[in-house]
Amino acid sequence: MFVSLTKQKKYARDLKKKSAENNISIITTKKPINNKIINIDLASDKRWDNFVLSHPKSSIYHTSDWLMSVSNSMRYKIYPFGIEDSDTGELIGIFPLAQIKNFVSGSKLISFPLSTHCEPLVEEKSIEKIYDKINSEFINNDFIEFRSLDYSCNLEGALLNENYIVHILELEESIDKTFQKFHGTSIRASIRRAEKKGLTFKIDNSSFGLKAFYSLYTDLRSRLGLPSLPYKFFNTVYENLIKVDKILIPIVKYENQIVAAGFILKYKDTYYLEYTASDHSKLNLYPNHKLFWEVIQIALKDKAKFVDFGRTEVNNISLITFKEKWNAKRRQLKYWRVGSKPGISSSAESGKSFFVNINKHLPKSLLKLQGRILYKHKG
Repeated sequence: MFVSLTKQKKYARDLKKKSAENNISIITTKKPINNKIINIDLASDKRWDNFVLSHPKSSIYHTSDWLMSVSNSMRYKIYPFGIEDSDTGELIGIFPLAQIKNFVSGSKLISFPLSTHCEPLVEEKSIEKIYDKINSEFINNDFIEFRSLDYSCNLEGALLNENYIVHILELEESIDKTFQKFHGTSIRASIRRAEKKGLTFKIDNSSFGLKAFYSLYTDLRSRLGLPSLPYKFFNTVYENLIKVDKILIPIVKYENQIVAAGFILKYKDTYYLEYTASDHSKLNLYPNHKLFWEVIQIALKDKAKFVDFGRTEVNNISLITFKEKWNAKRRQLKYWRVGSKPGISSSAESGKSFFVNINKHLPKSLLKLQGRILYKHKG
């Protein structure tokens, strides 16, 4: 005999009421949790991206397109761990890792290299189980690094690095309201000046646009005394993400000369302004303000809710001030390291300022070479 769901619920309520009246305890049995940790094939298993899309804390850095682009371009060995419900086959958690080996710092696992944040999307109670599995499979690994936005690591011996922050702009309901939240003289007035200077804007999602961005990007890194990410990294990300409409290459021109460009990622309700660059000799035209404002307007028209202004070192006061004048709010990034040899903070390496000063006098070609070597082994 089949009983309707309504009658079943009524029966349960009546039983509970009678039990309470007669001081009777009802003993219920709970099905034991039966989960297992598996390695996911990102190229063929659609469960990964379906899970990422549905998770409230996921980002572009969790997607299979991003993970495979980074690992393929930099030749990292990737381990996309998933937690599977053994009964249903449903994916209920993910934890992407990449292994980096070199003779200086040994072997390390990072979640995830070249990503601002990529925290484990798993329940807290599953972390220790995953960590035990990692330790059993990677016996010679020195440490694991979790790059997170919200995740708090409770594993024994975990060391926290809080040397980075990220700025996120929450968009208003209209272009005008968003604009009015910007700093009056530093941002709004500069945007108006850029308009008066005759700067033009367009999206150029072509290989030409990509190369134009990379040229400005390497110029910027050279001025800052920093190595450049390899062109192969940007090209691989571009080729994979352009197919699924997750990337934009905005271009700002002055008198037919490119004076600013960006490599903008987008996913769900967020646009990412992580990579932008401009012609230093044309800063008096306010090309960065033009670029940022145009991208923000595109995000608004696309019904996005947030614009991520990217990662900043906590001691970079001028860049922090610039981002906050756009009404972008800072959030602390939490980089956790766990292991037998946790090493030193990635942003506090001894002698960093010394090498930066040397790099400022090196040709751009050497900084490109330096970047190919450094990022492959550092992540």
